[in-house]
Parts: sequence; C-alpha cells; structure tokens
Amino acid sequence: MTHRLSDNEREALARDGYVLREGVFTRDEVREIVDACEQLVTGLVDGRQSTRYHVGSYTFDPDQLTGCTIKWEGDTDVVHGIEPFAHLSPELEKWAYDPRLIDPSIDFVGDPEPALFTEKLNLKRPHHGGPNPFHQDHPYWVGVADDPLRVVTAMLFLDDASLENGTLEVIPGSHTSGEWPRRTDADFFGRFEMDPAAAEGKPTVPIEVEAGAVVFFGALLVHKSNPNTSDRDRRALLYSYQPKGFTHMLDVVRRGT
Repeated sequence: MTHRLSDNEREALARDGYVLREGVFTRDEVREIVDACEQLVTGLVDGRQSTRYHVGSYTFDPDQLTGCTIKWEGDTDVVHGIEPFAHLSPELEKWAYDPRLIDPSIDFVGDPEPALFTEKLNLKRPHHGGPNPFHQDHPYWVGVADDPLRVVTAMLFLDDASLENGTLEVIPGSHTSGEWPRRTDADFFGRFEMDPAAAEGKPTVPIEVEAGAVVFFGALLVHKSNPNTSDRDRRALLYSYQPKGFTHMLDVVRRGT
C-alpha cells in the first residue's frame, strides 16, 4: 500500500501550501506515542538546573550534554517544546519512519528516501501553553538546513485540537509569496518572526482535528497558534524531512558547541 499524495492533494499543496490527512494514526497508536513523548520530557527535565535565555517570544534552554534545546513557558517550569530529540528516543525515531509519514514526504522533498532534518515536540499544557506567533520556518532554517525549500514538516496531532486549546492556524497560499516581512523591533532571534502587520487582515484557517491527524507543510507556509485556554493538552509531534544525505540539525548543533 502506498501513502503517496493523490492528484487532489497535489493540487491542494500547490494552491494552499499544505495537505491535511485525518485519521492517519489510531487512538491506540497515539496513546503509545504520547507515552514515549511524556517519558522523554520527564527524563530531560526532572531535577534540571540550567541557564535559560529569553530571545524573541521564547525562553530557550540549550542542553549541551544531549544536544537538544528545551523551550520553557517563560520563567515557569512548564515545558513548551523540545528539539531535536529522535537521538534520545529510539521509540520516537521509529515512528518517524512510518510509511504514513515518509511516503507523502517523498512528494514534498523530491527524494525517494526522505530522512529527518529535525524533530520537535510541542506541548501546550492546559492554561499554560503559550502562543507561537505568526512565522515561517524558512528564516530559522537558512544556514542550518542544506536546502530549506526541500524540507517538509509532518505535524502529528497527539490530542484533539481546537481553537480553544491553541491549534495550528495557517494562511492558505502564503507559501507562494516567498519570505514575508519580518520584525525589526526585536533581538536577533526575534527578527526571525514575522512582522504582525504583514498578516493583519489575512484570513487564517484553523486546523481543528481529532488526535491522529497529520498536516504536511513546507518551510514557507505562514502559520501560528494561540494560547491554550482550555482544560486539555494540545500536544503535537513535528517530524521535518529532507533528502537523504543532507545534514541533520543535531550535527549542526554539535559543530557549534
């Protein structure tokens, strides 16, 4: 069985910049993945003492021992995200190469054997999960990825996602305009974020789906997510793929330490 993109999905990709598939993973599979994610988070943060850096809209905590970066919810001890992480969890690395994620990625990256570029676990805890402002992935990846335009992200929803708990929101067709204007009123990292005025008045589409859905999108799609104001988690696993043989983000991180 192949999971390659259909003709209709290819048309949607060209028009909208993303492809959404619902019901890709079963509830049982999602529970298994969630357990592995929560074990990873617990192992990284239990008893952790480290230095945090407030840059742009985020609070980062680079872990030189493991090569991953923990993103915190401000000055709290609530984790917002972890990247990259596959080298720390064989279970989660195994899921990254599931054909339901790999096969569609072939059509994005133009390679018959897509490989990981990076992996990100986003955690929006109830009433704690903060916003991710409008941005494109491309500015963050220039100089890091061998070719950011040949990177696709497969975002697997680990919880039922709605506007209330801060689901992903996209601007359809935004990928056709190259890089959008960026902030000039922030620190170095904050300047990778989009100028909020550039997105003002642009219609967004919320990706409101049940757990197990996957949305695929490239580096130029404009997207954001609002805070989680609900009593439910909104967790998501993001695997970003590139052509085989290209440099993984972990290698870039380790060269810089």
